[in-house]
Amino acid sequence: MNSASHRLRLYVGLSVGVFAVSFAAIFIRLADEAPPLTIASYRLGVGALVMILFAGLSWVKNRRSVFQGVNWDDLPLLGFSALCLSIHFWTWIVSLNHTSVASSVVLVTTNPLIVAVASWLLWSEPVYRATMFGVVLGIVGGGILAVGDFASGGRELFGDAMAFLGAIAVVGYVMTGRKLRRRMPALSYNLLVYSGTAMLLILAAVIAGEPFTGFRTETYLWLLVMALIPQAIGHSLLNWSLGYVTATAVTIAVMAEPVIATAAAISILGEFPPPTSVLGGVVILVGIYVALRPRRLTP
Repeated sequence: MNSASHRLRLYVGLSVGVFAVSFAAIFIRLADEAPPLTIASYRLGVGALVMILFAGLSWVKNRRSVFQGVNWDDLPLLGFSALCLSIHFWTWIVSLNHTSVASSVVLVTTNPLIVAVASWLLWSEPVYRATMFGVVLGIVGGGILAVGDFASGGRELFGDAMAFLGAIAVVGYVMTGRKLRRRMPALSYNLLVYSGTAMLLILAAVIAGEPFTGFRTETYLWLLVMALIPQAIGHSLLNWSLGYVTATAVTIAVMAEPVIATAAAISILGEFPPPTSVLGGVVILVGIYVALRPRRLTP
């Protein structure tokens, strides 16, 4: 495959992946009859089953196991990635029960700002001026968003906090995935991490006493759609792209998610974000872009 066609394939894959994950918040809202851990369990459980199906098709076609070439010394890293992903989905889904789609999705995409600060504090990595300016913009945007949601009541502020916790958790997932995708095929990585995450979420749901049945038919339909589109298609394509571009490039692409999700919330749910959410969200997204500008987009 020549470089031009490979680039086109990468751009299409990234675009479809971002568009698919952008509808996750909408499907979660439409399935909100189910509790958060149950929603997350269905999403990752069905997503894992889809990956198992693809693994079976791959074996039939190539007579090669999807686990061939996997270094099992990476199992602790895979487990850590699954743990981070399970925490991310639980906290983020909880946030959508308490705050607007716009606020939740914007806050959960602040992970590059968290990476920049953590790298400076924990590993004394040099920080570009643009990065620090982007972090300051992110803090200002978060403050604007929080003030607006505080005025609306503590419920929205709690949702904002849970979304931010989801952003912290996804940092571990993305950075670990970037490292593992260097030496592991996308299908192998997706299958192992989705399966591990599903098991952790199902265990947590059972311990918490959350039900898996007794919902309306349309709720099961939205759970299935959520597992297939944002997870099996969206997240899998983003994980695939991590093998060819940096986590920074993927993060910049994912910045489109709050815009698409907010537009979808307006058109599908009739949910118009308050002005403070729009202003704070714009400032945060500008901050993320500014912070990422000095970084490389390709390995």
